[in-house]
Formats: sequence, structure tokens, C-alpha cells
Amino acid sequence: MIKQICYRNTLLGILLILWGGTATASSPKKEKNLFPLSETSNTCYFHNDPIHRLNFRYHDKQRGIKPFIAPTLLIAGGTALHFSDVKYNIREWADDHFSYAGKVDDYIRYAPALAVYSLNALGVKGKNNFGNRTILLLKSLILNNTVVYSLKKWTDVERPNGGEHSFPSGHTSVAFTMAHFMHKEYGEVSPWYSVGAYSCATAVGVLRIAKGAHWLSDVVAGAGFGMLSTELVYLTHLYKWDNKHLKNFDIFPFQTQKQKGLTLVCKF
Repeated sequence: MIKQICYRNTLLGILLILWGGTATASSPKKEKNLFPLSETSNTCYFHNDPIHRLNFRYHDKQRGIKPFIAPTLLIAGGTALHFSDVKYNIREWADDHFSYAGKVDDYIRYAPALAVYSLNALGVKGKNNFGNRTILLLKSLILNNTVVYSLKKWTDVERPNGGEHSFPSGHTSVAFTMAHFMHKEYGEVSPWYSVGAYSCATAVGVLRIAKGAHWLSDVVAGAGFGMLSTELVYLTHLYKWDNKHLKNFDIFPFQTQKQKGLTLVCKF
């Protein structure tokens, strides 16, 4: 009983911190902008030169709390469902209507990220170049996995199928990290890219429930953590991984009597 109360209070504390952080972002301090945006046009163009990258970052921060509303509500909703009997009712309904034991959910969670790189290869350009895009994706996954798997271990919620570490859903959080990544890269090219990405991520969550691997609360909260991780990374990214900076890196193969590998050299 004491552990459950501490667990609930800590989750509520996390939500308050997230909400406080997003509220702070809605009223940034006024600072001197060395490269002001054009006053004659509201169109936002994305370029790879430093000036436009700085303007994009300024524009990104000016959006305030809007990008954080959906993930915060999902995390709050998932937490509320976790302490509700509704998740048991949903579980009973799923057991009566679904029977799934495949592995599709293990693979389609990566589909949005694969689509981003495929579209770029086909000439449909997204928001960022290869270097920045890749670093953004890696940082989003690292942040998401660190938060989610730390919570999994700490909460130690039993899965519907009897397994452990149920809350939140790791598969769903990764799927929505990927989906939000595609939304950030291609959402302004066409909204259908975002629709397709989020539909794919939602399918992963549904399959995890149908498989008996997660409660509804796990999936809802996992979706929120995935979106939040990507949004935070895009907000704080420095956009230094362009062609000029990538030239400072060299990769050399090496071989010894016992080992073979690659050496990465960075020039500062």
C-alpha cells in the first residue's frame, strides 16, 4: 500500500514537472535576435546555412506549449487509467474479441523512420539534412528509452500475460517516437505523412493490447512519452550536423593481429 501511494505521488510529480516546463516555454524571455525573421513574410523556409537554422530554432521555440499538450495529456491519461478499473474492462473485452500472437508489432514500429529515409532517397526532401536528421532520431530514441525503461524497472507492473515491467509500453513509445519524428520532418510537406505515421504507431499499440502484453494504460502513456521525447529533442537540438561540420569527421579501417574495426577521428 505504501509503495503504491509513493508510486502514484511520484508519477503525479513527474506530470507537474512536465506541465511546469511547458508553461515556462510559453513565455520565453525576450532576447536580442541577431538574425531577425523577415517582417514582410510569414512563410518559414528551411535551409542548411547557419542564419536560417538559427531563425528556425527561434520560430520553433515561439510555438510555446502547443506541441507539448498532446503528449502531456496522453501521459496523464495513461497514469489515470493505470489507477482505474477501466483497464481491466478493456482487457476483458480484448480477450473476447482478439487473438493475436504474431511479431508484426516488433517490426512496424520502425516503419515511420524507414519511410523518412526512403522518401529522402527518392528525392522528397524533409526538414533537415541527413546529419541533423540522424542525430535527432538517435537522441530521441536514447531519451525515450532511458525514461521508459527506468519507469518500467521502478514501477514493476505485472503484464496481463503474467510478465513483468508492463508500464509504460516500450514498443508503443518507440513507435510514437518514430511517428513524431516523421511528423516533424514531413508534416509540413503533407499532413498525410503524419496521418500514416501515427496510424502505424497506433496499430503497434493495438497489437500490444491484443497480444496480452500490455494494459491500455501502458500503451496510452507510452505514446505520450514517445512524442514528448522527440519534441524535447527537436526543441533543444543545435543543428550543427551539416555538411561543413561532417567534414571534420573521418573514418579509417584498422587491423591488428587480433582485431579488425573502424576508427572515428573528429577534428575540433
